[in-house]
Amino acid sequence: MTDIRPPKYRILAVDDDPAILDLYKQILDSDAKKDDKTIEFDIDCCSQGKEAVEAVRLSLEFKQSYAVIFLDLKMPPGPDGEWTARQILKLDPHTNIVLVSGFIRSNPGMSVKQTDAPDKLLYLQKPFHRQEIFQFATALSAKWQAEAELRKLHLEMENLVGERTEELVTTNKRLRKEVETRRDTEKALHKSEANFSTMIYANADGILILDENAIVRFMNPAAETIFGTKAEHFVGQTFEHLISPEKPTELDITLGDGKTMVAEMRVMETEWSGQKAYIASLRDITHRKGMQQQLQLSLDHIKKVMDGTIHAMALAVEMRDPYTSGHQARVAELAQAIAEEIKMPPGDIEGVYMAAAIHDIGKISLPAEILSKPVQLTDIERKMIQAHATVGYEILKGIDFSRPIAQILLQHHERMDGSGYPQGLGGKEILLEARIVGVSDVVETMASHRPYRPSIGLDKALEEIFSGRDKLYDEQVVNACLKLFNEKDFAFTEPQHALTPHL
Repeated sequence: MTDIRPPKYRILAVDDDPAILDLYKQILDSDAKKDDKTIEFDIDCCSQGKEAVEAVRLSLEFKQSYAVIFLDLKMPPGPDGEWTARQILKLDPHTNIVLVSGFIRSNPGMSVKQTDAPDKLLYLQKPFHRQEIFQFATALSAKWQAEAELRKLHLEMENLVGERTEELVTTNKRLRKEVETRRDTEKALHKSEANFSTMIYANADGILILDENAIVRFMNPAAETIFGTKAEHFVGQTFEHLISPEKPTELDITLGDGKTMVAEMRVMETEWSGQKAYIASLRDITHRKGMQQQLQLSLDHIKKVMDGTIHAMALAVEMRDPYTSGHQARVAELAQAIAEEIKMPPGDIEGVYMAAAIHDIGKISLPAEILSKPVQLTDIERKMIQAHATVGYEILKGIDFSRPIAQILLQHHERMDGSGYPQGLGGKEILLEARIVGVSDVVETMASHRPYRPSIGLDKALEEIFSGRDKLYDEQVVNACLKLFNEKDFAFTEPQHALTPHL
């Protein structure tokens, strides 16, 4: 049988007390091997802050980053843990730091809100239990690994979008140049009657002169090439295609060998032998039509790749949390219906649906055991879960969506009275799309079973948003939601994973 080695994560313990450092080694080395064979730790120890900063610098230089750092707050005579944490996060913003202290001040100098990465800094009070250290190391190491994989996926997405964008820009430049060339040619035709005849004969576009009755009176060499016939066989014949001076038209022309081509025709009024006539300018655009089709295929492919990537993100969260399987899809279903009920523009409705379909993507950074924990969460676990809105924003903020998807994810737990998180926004500071996703999330969550409680029921869920209307939840959104359920027989369907909204 193949020996599958468990993953090994690097841990750094920093404390001026040698006994504490020995205890870290016992917990994360001896106890880990004894109690849990699915994970292993490689432990380094430092007694002072500057020594720890140097250890982190060397770990990055040799590409052996630390997943978790346990850092004592007081380490005389050197710098304290808060200074050390700031220096470490400047070097490695992806590591997770647990500040350990014999006491927690009521107003610490370095709070979670003051850091650029609030999900990277946690506090633990001494004396701690051995199991606390082991659980912190295990959960934060798994979080560190998941975030590393997400950064890699994000980079691959950016590279793919960049390549496709460059292709589109190049194609657009070619088309623009062709249009500009055609415009210049048309201006030159009107510039001088003295050069009219010469320009017609030399023009690369096919030129026809038609009288008032659409009889062909002149045909230049380029037109002979386009129609595949000599002028003597064409002049005097009735032009069978519609003449429209108002706008360009496209002609499908069958050549003598049975092949077809597409020509763009522009018609202007003129005079010929003192009589009213029409000059028709024709250009073979068969190649350009092919380029336009390729451009559309490229655009469709980019959208498909983007939808598929978001689909994969949504499934990644639900596969790690079987109790909320289909939750995001049902929230998206209700959010889209609310957006339609309040008559948002189609593009905004699509944005609401897409954001709702991945609103919990930030939970991918959480340990699976917390997501499916069958009892009430601890304060630390609750804070870790609340950080999922910020994590989701960080994952998506670099992607150039046509709608503010990342901001919607960041704000979907904000409340009208400012009591939500993570920014404490209120009222119209919160995007309307985020208010819609927030109400939909509350209703679906309360109406569904969870590991730590049975379903409260749809009626109770609707009572909750009604009682919190205008205080916690947007009044317009709540009214639309209640109308859907009470008057329009809205009901959640079975979980759907398709990301295309039903517009």
